[in-house]
Amino acid sequence: MLLLVAPAPPFTPPVFEGDLGAQGQVEAALRSAFATTLAQGPWPAGPWRVFLHPDAGSFERATGAPPARSGQWLGDTLHLRPWDQLRRRDPGAVLRHELTHRRLAGKGLRRWNEEARCLWAEGHARPPKAWPAPPAVMLQDRLDRALAGGTTREQAWAYRWLRAWLRREVLPVPPQHQPRETETWVKEAVTLGETVTVVWPAERLRGPLTVNGQRLSHRVGRTWRFQGRVRFSEGFPVHDLRGQVRIRAATHGWSLSWTASRAAWIAAATEGELGAEAPYEARRALAAVLGRWLEGHPNQHPGGVLCPLTHCAVVRGQASEDTARAVSAAPVLNLDPRWAFFTGSAGGHSLSPREAWGEGPSETGSAESVPEDRWATWERTLNPAQVAALKRRLKPGLKPGQVGLRLGDSGPYAVEDLRLAAGRSFGWTTWPSNVCDGALQADGSLHLRGRGWGHNVGLCLASARFRAGQGATAEQILSEAFPASWGRP
Repeated sequence: MLLLVAPAPPFTPPVFEGDLGAQGQVEAALRSAFATTLAQGPWPAGPWRVFLHPDAGSFERATGAPPARSGQWLGDTLHLRPWDQLRRRDPGAVLRHELTHRRLAGKGLRRWNEEARCLWAEGHARPPKAWPAPPAVMLQDRLDRALAGGTTREQAWAYRWLRAWLRREVLPVPPQHQPRETETWVKEAVTLGETVTVVWPAERLRGPLTVNGQRLSHRVGRTWRFQGRVRFSEGFPVHDLRGQVRIRAATHGWSLSWTASRAAWIAAATEGELGAEAPYEARRALAAVLGRWLEGHPNQHPGGVLCPLTHCAVVRGQASEDTARAVSAAPVLNLDPRWAFFTGSAGGHSLSPREAWGEGPSETGSAESVPEDRWATWERTLNPAQVAALKRRLKPGLKPGQVGLRLGDSGPYAVEDLRLAAGRSFGWTTWPSNVCDGALQADGSLHLRGRGWGHNVGLCLASARFRAGQGATAEQILSEAFPASWGRP
């Protein structure tokens, strides 16, 4: 009997970005790594990218990776250190490791198990005939925590353990300290691209500042660095933080950057957007969206950092332990990270990404009309000078499917562009949302009637609170907000 074996899919070169001087060498190494990892799992369909960083600092800022890390996936983009550094680190092993991560994505493997298989692939073209027996569940939990957000010592132990497990050698004993179940797991070092850095602009942080009981002297250019728990003086716009904090005295205030684990940022942003008093299931839902959003938006600001404002997500400080638990229990969201958005209130009228931005899915999710929602309806009037300023600033024209608005004989203009331009020029309450009608008056003023707060796309936070209060789970809330057509590419 003749057994027909389907041919392996051909290597599809990625789109290269960044420093392209070594593109040819990297592509050749990727082809080799692709061929030698065929047995590790199927290659996902769809385009992918490789970002060749020009220097180590660029790579570490974009990924949050430590000096020992050579590559890191962010969404469908593989970030790599400069080729001159990779050549000194066995680029074949590095790329086999990273391509195996992509082949195993979506397999539902536990973190420790996937990392072990990637370590194996560094030196083997095929998986072993049989993997060693898995450890006890509690030890698997310990390994997962160490890899996701452990201290330097915990992470070093986890990798020693994985390599010994693969070689069927004596397994190293875990470090003595193990966090209690009620204790928040906090990183003590930048590890494996799992960190996020938030930067507060100086103009947002003014006035005297006391940190951990120490009054800081505002001498422009002076810098302080703190590690662990950082406590700010009462009344300061930021409350306690845990992680790495850098403060610099700037001309018009204090520049503050906070580097913490991915989970710590998701918890802080969840609580900053919803509030600590929001229903637990609403916080689980938003945490799921923020986790996917991070994968699709690694470069919101120069250097790969995030801001603590609505442009990224509101952060006011460390989240409560209850919100941290909501993050750890957040559901897995099958969503293309490019469309993982949330809005303050949809006012009962959601928009699709295509309606807001002229690209992406055109199907619309649902959002409840929430009783007593202050943004359920709104009215505004822009004076003639403001209308004229918007016309000067913006060009008319819409992308396919995009929602537009005419300003008299001029236009149509994309409502999203009008809203953002009005917000930047006249204040963010001037034009609250994208769902609106406008009528140009005889005197040149523009009268607006609308619903919602924000762009009206994705998870409506007002609806999430309301539905969770009715007893809906995070999974139900998310299924209503995101149609199936918004799934992974």
